[in-house]
Amino acid sequence: MISTQIPKNPIKRLDVFYTLGEGVIISADVQSRTRKDLIHYSRIAIDPISLKIVKESCSCEAGAFHRKCWRLKVLEQLISSEEIKAKIEKARQEMMQIEEDIASWG
Repeated sequence: MISTQIPKNPIKRLDVFYTLGEGVIISADVQSRTRKDLIHYSRIAIDPISLKIVKESCSCEAGAFHRKCWRLKVLEQLISSEEIKAKIEKARQEMMQIEEDIASWG
């Protein structure tokens, strides 16, 4: 029988960083809930000014058809946690510093 329960801690790796042109990225390796040995790569891009989600993707079967899976919902819920909010703000500040540096070049 295949289990459909979400693992207790499905997130195996979580990164928050900034990329020029995309914004603040939250990426994670998330364990499959039906196949314990399978890890999916999930990614959310956030607009650095409005902090709204602008793009989501996942390497799972649902993501292949551009549908929202439970892994993306888990990442969306994490955005509201204080720890992730602090990491998002740090990435935003780094982005602002880079933008200021580029503007000062000329």
